[in-house]
Parts: sequence; C-alpha cells; structure tokens
Amino acid sequence: MRCRKIKIIDITQELGKDTKIYEGDPHIRLEKFFTVDNYGYAVSKLSMGSHSGTHIDAPAHVISGGKTVREIPLNDLVGDCIVVEKSEIKIPQGTKRLLIKGSEKGEARISERHARILVDAGIRIIGTDALSIGNDAVHKILLSEEICVLESLKLNRVKPGSYFLCALPLKIDTDGSPIRACLIEGIGE
Repeated sequence: MRCRKIKIIDITQELGKDTKIYEGDPHIRLEKFFTVDNYGYAVSKLSMGSHSGTHIDAPAHVISGGKTVREIPLNDLVGDCIVVEKSEIKIPQGTKRLLIKGSEKGEARISERHARILVDAGIRIIGTDALSIGNDAVHKILLSEEICVLESLKLNRVKPGSYFLCALPLKIDTDGSPIRACLIEGIGE
C-alpha cells in the first residue's frame, strides 16, 4: 500500500497576551496556577473572551435563541474548502466552505450584499483573516441562516485554491469558541 503525502497548514493565530482582539473584548490572560517545581505537576489558568484569537461565531452570537457552538454539526466544520482573495471572490458551484484572505491589516470584511450572495450560494462556513467578517448586519444575515463564521484565521502564507478544512471548536454551550484550524493538501489526490 502506498501512503499519500499530505501537507497540514496551521491557520490558527497563537493565543497570548499579544494576540489582537476585537476592541472591547476581554483580554487574554494565561498564568501558571500550579507548577511542576511547587506541586509536582503543572496547571495553567486561561481567561479570555469566547471570540479570542482564531475562533468560530455560532448563531447565538447575534441571534436570540440561536444555535450555540455545542450544537453546530461537526460535518459543517470539516471538509472540502476553497480559499480566495478578497478582491476575487468567485464561488465555484457546490462550495460549502469558503475562506477569504487578503487582509494583512485585518480589514477583509464583506458587505451585506456579499453576505446575501453567500447565503444564496449555499455556503455553510465562511472564514476570514480579519478580526471580523463584517458589521452587525452581515453577522445577522449569515448567522440567521446558520452559516458559521470563522474569524482571525492566519492565511498570509496560504495560496488561493482547494483544500480540506478542519476547524473544530471546544464543546461548550456558548456563542463562540476558539478553534484550532488547519488546511490539508493532498487528501483525495
């Protein structure tokens, strides 16, 4: 049996005190709670907002009674994905997961018109390398249709094209969650 060669591209921002957060959100704090030297084992205390670093927005982020992270089908968060430049958003038919890159300044926002186009195209996951996909209206358009939003992805070294996406959140009953996201090349070849 011949093994396929795959390449995993980590598209997750590292969480730490220097991680950019949305203005007004809780700051990220990571501190040693127990240390190996003092207790024989290490435990850290982590404090942050549910939308810190690379994260997912669940419908409950802006929709009263909307699905929480725990309720998002994992099948939506794993599978074929297309990465496009913001300046050239073209959605191939049948695309369910779309990542938009092109915002080194964190401004890869989409308009309300683009959000409606994504809804009509049947997108299930939309992601961006910006801190936010768009304004409140954009979030409501997408999340009311249960289109999950991935924000603060690290796409600067990713070329536009087809990939396999894995973007799993913590299993928590809340409006958002940090995720560890990666793109995989070589699956299905």
